Amino acid sequence: MIPAPLDGHGLEGHVLTGKFPMRVVVTGAGGFIGSRLCAFLRSMGDDVTEVDLPYCDISDRARLARVLADADPDHIYHLAAQASIGRSWQDPAHTWHTNAQGTVSLLRTVRFVCPTATTLVMSSASVFDGARMDVPINENRTPAPLSPYAASKLAVEAAARHYLAAYNLPVVVVRPFNVIGPAQSADYLVPSLSRRIASAARSGQKWITVGNLAARRDFLDVRDAVRGLRLLMTDGQPGEVYNLCTGIGVPVRTLVQTMISLAGGSLEYRQDPTLVRGTDAQNVVGDPGKTWARTGWRPVLPLATSLADVLAEARAAESIGRGLSVTASGDAPPT
Repeated sequence: MIPAPLDGHGLEGHVLTGKFPMRVVVTGAGGFIGSRLCAFLRSMGDDVTEVDLPYCDISDRARLARVLADADPDHIYHLAAQASIGRSWQDPAHTWHTNAQGTVSLLRTVRFVCPTATTLVMSSASVFDGARMDVPINENRTPAPLSPYAASKLAVEAAARHYLAAYNLPVVVVRPFNVIGPAQSADYLVPSLSRRIASAARSGQKWITVGNLAARRDFLDVRDAVRGLRLLMTDGQPGEVYNLCTGIGVPVRTLVQTMISLAGGSLEYRQDPTLVRGTDAQNVVGDPGKTWARTGWRPVLPLATSLADVLAEARAAESIGRGLSVTASGDAPPT
């Protein structure tokens, strides 16, 4: 049974009491989650070394080895990835190379340079994108990847298990579900919708187009997600997989209606069949029970707060002429 999420914002200080500062490396530090994670870790007193393109490609093992040797990390958060499902269909080879081979490159280097450091590897709820499940997904469910992105992330999990079994490298695997928040790329559903709404409102249009309204997703604010990542790093068991999610399934129709309401409620929406992808899973909702029991973490930011913050960002962008077309598609499956 999934516990009910807590209300309020007082949990963060409580669950992190007693966690001492660490030397950490974050790959993919310039990305949506990575940049938030780096800021949060520094706020907790951690000494953070950022790894990202163009300064360090994780496939360049000689360069990566020098960075790791200089940082001498206790913890490594591996977030570097090609994270767009749409782009993975267009260029599967690049996705496989970046995600699967990139992870192997990192783990090989960690093994020789800093083998006692705990590495947290990011997988994805997309490993279930070929499944048909009507109940929350726990960590014991058999993955059913469909997209090249999902398949590459399942390979990432396999690499983590291999390096633990073969070399006793402490690796924790995390499967985030739909992480949302300000500064997310328009490749994803919530920022795409917010920019369509902002653009329509500014131009005086009366409606926006949307894709699959029946799909249900588990939306988690990035600010809650980074708290969870730090706790899973310190409290997670090497060799285990942990969901990072709310356990609450939100229909995309409800999401669209809520965002329109937050924007003033004057827009209509119309479903465009060309935006409905047959490869999208209908229900991708996680069971966070294992993570909650292990770490005490709970998400605390309401979905409406997350959506309002993303809408505010879209309005600001639109006001200086950086908005996107109201017909752009952004109905991306889980992160």
